[in-house]
Amino acid sequence: MKKILAITLTLILAVALTACGTADKTESDRSGTSPNPSVSASAEAVTDQSVTAKETTDTFSLTSEDGTFSNTGDVYKITSAGTYTLSGLLTKQVLVEAGENDEVTIELSGATVTYGSDSPIKVLSAGKVDISAKKGTENVINDTRNTKTADDANQGEGAIYATCDLKIKGSGTLVVNAAYNNGIHTTKDLTVQNLSLKTSAYNNALKGNDSVTVESGTVVAISTNGDGVKTQNTDVNKNGVTRGDITISGGAVTVYAAGDAFQAAHNFEMTTGEDGTAPTIVLYTGSYSGYTASNASTSSYKGVKVQNELNIQNGSITIQSYDDGLHADYGTALEDGTQGKGTVNISGGTVTMSVYAPQNKTAGGRKGPGGWGGQQTVSGADGIHADQVLNISGGTVTIDSAYEGLEANVINVSGGKAYVSANDDGVNACKGNSTPTVNVTGGYLDVTVSPNGDTDGIDSNGSYTQTGGVVITRGPRSQMAAAIDADGQISVSGGTLIVLGYGRVGTGGNVKSYSLSLHASGSHTVQINGTSYTFNNANAYGGTSCYSDVSVTA
Repeated sequence: MKKILAITLTLILAVALTACGTADKTESDRSGTSPNPSVSASAEAVTDQSVTAKETTDTFSLTSEDGTFSNTGDVYKITSAGTYTLSGLLTKQVLVEAGENDEVTIELSGATVTYGSDSPIKVLSAGKVDISAKKGTENVINDTRNTKTADDANQGEGAIYATCDLKIKGSGTLVVNAAYNNGIHTTKDLTVQNLSLKTSAYNNALKGNDSVTVESGTVVAISTNGDGVKTQNTDVNKNGVTRGDITISGGAVTVYAAGDAFQAAHNFEMTTGEDGTAPTIVLYTGSYSGYTASNASTSSYKGVKVQNELNIQNGSITIQSYDDGLHADYGTALEDGTQGKGTVNISGGTVTMSVYAPQNKTAGGRKGPGGWGGQQTVSGADGIHADQVLNISGGTVTIDSAYEGLEANVINVSGGKAYVSANDDGVNACKGNSTPTVNVTGGYLDVTVSPNGDTDGIDSNGSYTQTGGVVITRGPRSQMAAAIDADGQISVSGGTLIVLGYGRVGTGGNVKSYSLSLHASGSHTVQINGTSYTFNNANAYGGTSCYSDVSVTA
């Protein structure tokens, strides 16, 4: 049973950035105060001013040297492949009805397009379309339709809407305001490259039914009532690859979402781009976003949510969410005939998060930070939750606050560094499709929970096995609530395990028990096989037990 704790939360962006900087320290250099889940404070919703564009009132012009178009009534219609340049103020629609293999480029050169009868820019047919904000120009697209209340096949789903592959690029600035539904939406693949882009939408800020890829540039995605970035399809493309991925391979991406910041129908990939650069991502969900509508009715407020695999290989991601920070579903029936794996893999990069959720979840901010005196009740919001398997093999993970820190059916730690603070279990191998297991073969894991109450530092509903790595775990000193607990065996045959509190540990191989005193509050330094590790206890714990296959001194 998950425990419900009443807390008050102070959380501002500077705290997350400080934690991110701390996470870059090496194991032997990490010092200062460990994250303390019992600290009470209040959070402020965060708003963005980083990408702006001034609307123009200049006379509108549409020109092309190699394409064909017409101007009839409220519509400029593009009918063939070519490059089309837009500048000035247009209060009509730009409609693309070209051949199915035609490649169309729309250059925005100081353009403002405002329309209230349909999508301001709408692509009904083409092979692919590029929309480019030219260098040094400011461009604005305004979708002024009333908010969508029912499906209408005659209406485009976004301020920019396409039924073909769509690339948003350039060296200029583009601001999209979408009151009707989505900001930028294509039923195929959506790619963002180089430009400064800000999209504010009632529903999804960016949506590509088949995929969304951010390669470079500065992207600010705002959803006042829905999810930030979303994919939909999970069938197979012509190359045999399952659709529905969100890939961030470069750039600086900030998402403010009433619901989930990223919702991938298949996989989420955070990796290094072709130019060797790594992405920087910052996510705010629920009332952590200053843009969330007071009457928003979303029921999920996760940082990243996938139906298959979530892979972080490089870059940095900072999350303040009202629900799980990272989440992978298991068993979802996908259109390609498979089922979702429910796997989270962290092999590099920096992951930093603060996660809280009110008991009666609301995206409107009437509970939680900034509402009702700052009081809220933590309710089941995990830092990282994989329905099936969580693998940490590299990188640095810092969870400053969560209900449970790391939760999965099977948890494998083989490398990297993880610093976890939680209000309930710090690490929890829960019941699922496989036998619950925590396996530590390498890396560094530092776990903090309260020394009082019904909490466990590490809790496995099956077994705990350690053959390598360094683990420091804290918790109460009792058999019912402990620093480390398992329904089955707790076996240490290699590596180093330091238990601050109670733990029933079985040892094997060359592992010895060391008599140390590390459980008092304050800073402590230990030497493990000649390497210095410094850590801090925000509270005093009931005792110290140390097991290692190498020498350990304090």
